[in-house]
Amino acid sequence: MTIKQRGVLNSLSMFDCYMSASELANDELRELVRNQLARYHVQPGIEGRLSWGVTDAGRAISQRIKRGAL
Repeated sequence: MTIKQRGVLNSLSMFDCYMSASELANDELRELVRNQLARYHVQPGIEGRLSWGVTDAGRAISQRIKRGAL
């Protein structure tokens, strides 16, 4: 896992975020979704805005990183 992926996973474990176009286009960050550590979702009532958040597996890994286990 890269430093950028660790940072994004840490942020997503605190709160869901809107995705920017550059985040959506970034292969390194999309890898978090492909590995089921993060997920995409649509905010109700906000048309065309994609958000993302951490999955349970991503939250567990983020906590291990914070403790220094990974």
